[in-house]
Amino acid sequence: MENTRYKILLIEDNELDQMAFTRFVETNGIPYDYTVAGSVTEAKRVLGTSQFDIIITDHSLGDGTALDVLHSASDIPIIVVTGAGDEETAINAWKAGAYDYLVKDINQTYLKAIPVTIENAVRHRMVEKKLQLLSGAVMSTEDSVYITDIQGTIVFVNKAFCKTYGYKEDEIVGKNGNVLWIGRHQSQNTRSVFQTKTVGSSWEVGFYHRRKDDSVFPVSLSRSNIKDANGHDVAIVGVARDITERILVEDEIRTASLKLKKKNQLHNEIAIMAAETLKKLLAANNLEMAKRLVDDYLDISQIEAEKIELKPQPFSLTSLLCEALGAFAPLAAERNIELKNLSDDSELVVNADQGRIAQVLVNLLSRAIKFSSPGAHVSVQAKDAGHELCVAIEDDSPPLERNEIHRIVHRSDWIREQFHAGHEDLALGLRIAKELVEMHGGRIWAESSETKKNIFCFTVPKSAVRQEVALEISSADTN
Repeated sequence: MENTRYKILLIEDNELDQMAFTRFVETNGIPYDYTVAGSVTEAKRVLGTSQFDIIITDHSLGDGTALDVLHSASDIPIIVVTGAGDEETAINAWKAGAYDYLVKDINQTYLKAIPVTIENAVRHRMVEKKLQLLSGAVMSTEDSVYITDIQGTIVFVNKAFCKTYGYKEDEIVGKNGNVLWIGRHQSQNTRSVFQTKTVGSSWEVGFYHRRKDDSVFPVSLSRSNIKDANGHDVAIVGVARDITERILVEDEIRTASLKLKKKNQLHNEIAIMAAETLKKLLAANNLEMAKRLVDDYLDISQIEAEKIELKPQPFSLTSLLCEALGAFAPLAAERNIELKNLSDDSELVVNADQGRIAQVLVNLLSRAIKFSSPGAHVSVQAKDAGHELCVAIEDDSPPLERNEIHRIVHRSDWIREQFHAGHEDLALGLRIAKELVEMHGGRIWAESSETKKNIFCFTVPKSAVRQEVALEISSADTN
């Protein structure tokens, strides 16, 4: 900083001292641009129009003291000059905010100390500004910053740290940094170290930290040693970022990726099985079953691609059920199976896609008849369940557990078993029924009765259909 030109404001009411300062600066060629003020009033006026790097002021002035100057220019380094033997006054000024003080002597040798004092004051001010800037950045950052000494004792935390970890500053400062780490007896889900994806394809090490309330959360942590002027380690700064949301997103992406992988794998296996079965059906000239298989496979593909659009309209579920039973009557008679409709005479109207609900009934009834033993009974019952309509299809096939339907329709081995057993229409039919019911916002499940019979149930939410519409539908069906 040598040969740097500083703007100096000298506040001195003694003209001889003013002249002495001017002569000292010019004689020694010191690079100061200086302004002289003879009073506190004049100094305040000058400070209102000009900026200075440093102020040199006598303590006792005609219309005030150096303390008045300190109050008016607290953001500029101030050197106070006092009379000989007035050290106590100088110390009070230093306590009030003055950077340093010099003692006047008769020979004015104090002037020789001015350049060094100014240089130190300016350096000190620059360091202060850097520290203020750094402090502001550290305190305002959203990352949690904490500093420990070499022994690990926490000596500083920022606001983000207190917010993230749940501590007040006076609660955590003075504690050992180990309080932030989880103990040795953590579960597998709270391991202390893990790897997490960063931007691109690289990985970074993450850690689990502990809040004041003992809750555990993942952080991305960086730590650096702070060195003194001699290169010795004096402290450690840690910067922790809560990455809970990022970990959740990673888990969601990972889970979705696994589901998609399994879904694609199942779809590929179904495609292969469907193609092999289709070749056999065509070779046997079974065109009707081949067409049914192609239609089912296309439906599955459209469902997975979310390309099926429902076309809801009010219709009588009771009438649709009667039509479905009538259509299956020949197949039931061929297998010596009795079909029963246990629904009451009430007209159950629903606002749904009639064709798709009919498809659900066809798939479930087909399964019930084909899996029932000759001479058995297959019964169907539709009833009003409040905000939804419920259909139950009972047969004497091997009973499934309540949640079994959700598991088997996505199992390639079960689907393969249906294909190999010649149940081509059943291999995909149950899954199609499940997907269509759920697309309507309904539920489908299997349960066993006390007599060991199998019962398939599904629901369809009702819509707010006007009473006159229901009456019109009922009247049309009667006619």
